[in-house]
Amino acid sequence: MRITSFNFFVFLFLSLVVFYIFPKKYRWFALLGISIFFFVFSSSWKLLLYMIFGIVVSYLGSNIIEKKCKNDKSKKIVLFLTLFLIVGELAILKYINIFPATINLFGSLFNLDIYFNTINLLAPLGISYYTLSLIGYVTDVYRTTSKAQTNILKHALFTCYYPLLISGPVVRYNYMQREFFEEKKLDFNNLFIGFTRLIYGLLKKLVIADQLSQVVNAVFSNYNYYTGWYLVVAVILYAIQIYADFSGCMDIVIGASKMYGVNLPENFNSPFFSKNLSEFWRRWHISLGTWGKDYIMYPLLKANIFQKIGKKCKKLFGKKIGKLIPTIISILLLWLFIGLWHGASYKYIFAAGILPWIYLTVGQIVEKPIEKLTEKLHIKTECFSFRLFQSLRTFFFMCVIWLFACSPSLRESIYIIKNIFVNASLLLRNELPVIPILPILFSVTIVFIVDYLNYKNIDVSLKFKEQNLIFKFIVLFAFIITILIYGAYGPGYNPTDFIYGGF
Repeated sequence: MRITSFNFFVFLFLSLVVFYIFPKKYRWFALLGISIFFFVFSSSWKLLLYMIFGIVVSYLGSNIIEKKCKNDKSKKIVLFLTLFLIVGELAILKYINIFPATINLFGSLFNLDIYFNTINLLAPLGISYYTLSLIGYVTDVYRTTSKAQTNILKHALFTCYYPLLISGPVVRYNYMQREFFEEKKLDFNNLFIGFTRLIYGLLKKLVIADQLSQVVNAVFSNYNYYTGWYLVVAVILYAIQIYADFSGCMDIVIGASKMYGVNLPENFNSPFFSKNLSEFWRRWHISLGTWGKDYIMYPLLKANIFQKIGKKCKKLFGKKIGKLIPTIISILLLWLFIGLWHGASYKYIFAAGILPWIYLTVGQIVEKPIEKLTEKLHIKTECFSFRLFQSLRTFFFMCVIWLFACSPSLRESIYIIKNIFVNASLLLRNELPVIPILPILFSVTIVFIVDYLNYKNIDVSLKFKEQNLIFKFIVLFAFIITILIYGAYGPGYNPTDFIYGGF
């Protein structure tokens, strides 16, 4: 069930009726039934078995760690076995083909007559997201920062809550426990705010992302034909597309969840206004970055082997550089994980893993020299022009990453870069799909203004709620009409899945 389809809105309306009919004390149970129905209706009841496996393993593991283990050694053993089973399921379903793909790539590079067939396995909806949440939950129980849930049905709701299965965000149990299990009253403010957020997400997805995808796909699938500036423009459009797609999805799921009275954490915070790449990654896919730091980067830095590496590096290279090396290694491992999480492909490992790590490492090294050079040249840094330069510079570096990400493969991305410079002309071609430019510009402008106000710490949703009823009606009516007239959907249209829904 696509959350941009008419079926979803029928489902949402009926599920809200069912949810608020239930007694307040048991509305969490209604959410569980609604989520299971959504999962089965969207995929298959057979795939539900995979999710049940993760639920049972994490439930048993967390409760054994908290109640049965008497010492740290036994806790570590149970933690390892639990995480091994949870991660193992994800690895088998999503990454089983990375080995044959590596062998096949090696053979093609060296003209060797070797080829391994790949295995096509269906993975359950949202497995990349709920697996990370379960890993965090079990680890928090081991760290005693979270209590183990003794009710397996409540634990199941944490795992399979349907808005989280689409494209995240990755959530923590301590936060969601309060949201799920407090008694939920029928609050019309929640319904209005959630509906408004949902409509705003549909505007991003259907009017901006799905319309731009037609041009982006046409150019990148024919990169030998659309060379030069066509490719440059396509990369810029892809940057707008992926943000409108992913943040639009977040708006829809956060809005839908709000209508049940369940508040989900934000996953974006005006990333295109970032002054540097470090700030950008703090504002983009916030929940994944935070999860990676808490459960990969920081534990690695505290590990004995990294402590030993740090001590040896301090002796060899001095205190300053020696302290930096373990951090750089742990960040590399974090970004390799993020790249692999995006997909079992070297394209993602490079574009979403190695390349951002190179950017951030080089940026950290040259940060101080650039600051000193800026001071010597008497460049004003506290002015609009310099801040604009910083944002455009960050956007340029991200476009390089997205060029690799939206290319068919890592090898073909090299040909695309070559075709940008081989023919830098922009010959007009009539074969590109026709898209409604003015409505797209209108929608992009709205998103830009909203993001800018949020960047300035102005709560746009709160300000909008405070306006007169007639103003709110006009704005929502304009959004809905724009979606209905200019949104990419309907007969003959091949709907575009959410980009991050495939990760």
